[in-house]
Amino acid sequence: MAKQKHIVFTGGGTLGHVMPNLPLIKQYQKKGWKVSYIGSKTGEERAKIESLGIPYYPIRTGKLRRYFDWQNFLDIFNVILAIFQSFFLMLRLRPNVLFSKGGYVALPPVVGAWLMRVPTVIHESDMTPGLTTKLSKRFAKKVCVSFKNATKFFPKELVHWTGLPVRELVFEASRSRGLEVSGFSGQRPILLTFGGSLGAGFLNTLVRENVQNGNLASYDVINICGHGKLAPNMKFDNYVQFESLSDDFLHIMKSADVVLTRGGATSLFELLAMKKLHVVVPLSKNASRGDQIDNARYFASLGVSSFIEEEEYTWEKMNGMIQQTLANKETILKEIEHLEFALATQKVLDVIESVHKA
Repeated sequence: MAKQKHIVFTGGGTLGHVMPNLPLIKQYQKKGWKVSYIGSKTGEERAKIESLGIPYYPIRTGKLRRYFDWQNFLDIFNVILAIFQSFFLMLRLRPNVLFSKGGYVALPPVVGAWLMRVPTVIHESDMTPGLTTKLSKRFAKKVCVSFKNATKFFPKELVHWTGLPVRELVFEASRSRGLEVSGFSGQRPILLTFGGSLGAGFLNTLVRENVQNGNLASYDVINICGHGKLAPNMKFDNYVQFESLSDDFLHIMKSADVVLTRGGATSLFELLAMKKLHVVVPLSKNASRGDQIDNARYFASLGVSSFIEEEEYTWEKMNGMIQQTLANKETILKEIEHLEFALATQKVLDVIESVHKA
């Protein structure tokens, strides 16, 4: 009897580094492969993966910073320790291939796999590679990228433009279920705002202020605010808030007429795959490497997104952008039709298939 093939996934810190793994995991389970996951001890990926019944192996983590911080010295130790943990996990699990979706937890498993001669495929979500991807690429057999423009950052023989895998539920979500969860009737336009799996204080403040002062009185507003960020004083008939949602989040998204969001690649690809009108407020360069701004600018250049930077925000500008997005609905949806999101999962599977060892 042939030995069962085994793939290990890694990636985490936020759910943006986990969600693209889910359609791939589902396909490998259908193929009869054994699936395991290496992640952080406390990251959001742990609960999500363990809820699927997939063996989960937590390792130490150390954040990779581009700036001086005393915490860097401790984190270097944590990264080295995590590499040893990952090496011994690879020795124990003996997988055929490792797939890395990035995030600061991902580098040690990639190095551990390389030490054990386990072929690795990594995936970069954003327009420009993050530090983990830059460090990981030298240990990888192949690199998949979401954006065609990102191929220029990698050797031609290494890189494949695949797009970003999105969950099947993105294409199957139910508007009626979304309305049931929110409690709204759907008779008025629904504005959904969310800031990724960790929430976004700027967007929470923005939407709450404009509900309170009546600027959003013509909308029913759904605010996915993040863990520990509920506002008990927000008691308005046209406002509902949730810390987070699991699969119901996609049903909520389906029910929305327009979405206000950050510029994480996973969020943007899921919104576009669902053909949702949206306005992006990317994370400021003061708090990031500017990747969300690059993502938002790219999709805006295609005519499928609108964006405004935090530093330029005024309610007048934001309201004008929302109104313009709704008015241009038909044009935007026609442009979205030119994008092929359903093919990304198979393209990534093909790349993995090309490198895994028998």
